[in-house]
Amino acid sequence: MIEEMKFIERLFGKKQEIEEPRSVVFDFEKLPGTVKDEIKRQEDVLRPVVKEKYESIRQALRELEKLKKELLAAEPIEGASKRGEKLGDSNRDNVANNLKLIDSKLKVPGNTSPATASEFYTDAKSTLKNVLDNTRKSLLYIKALYPREHQKINQGLADLEDSLDELYSSIMEGNERVSELQKIAGEMNTIERVNREIEQSTKKIVDLDTKYESAKSKLSGYDSKLTGLENSSEFERAKQLETEIRILDAKIADVGSEARRLFTPLSKAISRMEKQDENERCVLSPENRKTLKTINEDPASAIEYDLGPFLSELTGRIESGELGLKDQMCDKALKQIQVLEDSKTASLLVEQRKKYLSDREAFIQELNGLSIYQEKEDIEREIENHHSLSRSVNNDIQSERKHLDGLKEELEMTKSVLISDLRHFYGDSTLIEYKDN
Repeated sequence: MIEEMKFIERLFGKKQEIEEPRSVVFDFEKLPGTVKDEIKRQEDVLRPVVKEKYESIRQALRELEKLKKELLAAEPIEGASKRGEKLGDSNRDNVANNLKLIDSKLKVPGNTSPATASEFYTDAKSTLKNVLDNTRKSLLYIKALYPREHQKINQGLADLEDSLDELYSSIMEGNERVSELQKIAGEMNTIERVNREIEQSTKKIVDLDTKYESAKSKLSGYDSKLTGLENSSEFERAKQLETEIRILDAKIADVGSEARRLFTPLSKAISRMEKQDENERCVLSPENRKTLKTINEDPASAIEYDLGPFLSELTGRIESGELGLKDQMCDKALKQIQVLEDSKTASLLVEQRKKYLSDREAFIQELNGLSIYQEKEDIEREIENHHSLSRSVNNDIQSERKHLDGLKEELEMTKSVLISDLRHFYGDSTLIEYKDN
């Protein structure tokens, strides 16, 4: 079997092992230097070519300058008419001026940079096109009068255009490679920039997280402080005082209602007395006018006054019929005046009201002397501030994370474009090693 294999190998040749393509691996940190060196190498290859083509262009420009002078010095062919000569002269001047334009605008660069050469080619072609457009008719006119010069100028312009095209064709491929490398360099710059921004964004998120946790911790502390305060004996006493004050407010209001009911049967009489005073039909004394006003506005205070003079005048006005009340209303009013003149009912209400007001004032003073509510307000303000801070910081965190995700997406996309461009330049087996890999 072995002999048979050897025979087959002698007959057909030993099978060659197919070598797998070797990978080109670039360290990303060293890649910018590599690309920069490659750009320089590509440019160095092109510079001698550019120099050679520049010389050809200069020669073509010198030739056109010479042809311009020959055209201006030339004599028209024999037998030309005066009108033809006149037309020929004006068109000859136009051609000469445009050739001068070429000489003034087409300045061959002093350096042999391929990029500069490409720009020069674009500008030169544009100038040449303008000249050809401007002289097309003039060249036809001078052809009849200056056929030899016309032919030379046409050839000179063609030679210049050929020289320019040769410049372009000789650097086109190399310039494309340089452009590819410059694009790669730009992508690397983008990756470095995005990496820096990712680092900054990541640090910002860490700082914001720390700030958020600090706010939450302080918020928890203030919540505990508020709970402790609300469970304190001082806070409990404050709540009791508030309850007592509310109870006394209700009792004081009840006294006011009772006082108002004492004057209800007199309301008609008092109302008419007030109107007569306003109309100056029967004017009240200042004291009685003040008493009447107090009865209407604050009957609970009115019962603390000496109502004798007012009730006496009211009784007289009722009995005299000045107020125009019906008998039943008069009787009812007079009976109520007797009730008011009996100091027991009113005095009891007055004493109750004074006690309630005194107790209420004492409770209010004690409550005002407690700092517990101010402390509670301060704590609640801090809680709200830290709630607001937590919400704001959390929003900042979410926004920054979204920004970071966008940066990471941009980074991966740029890396993908970079490896694609590198493989297009160096081959499909090209790889990049990143420091974070």
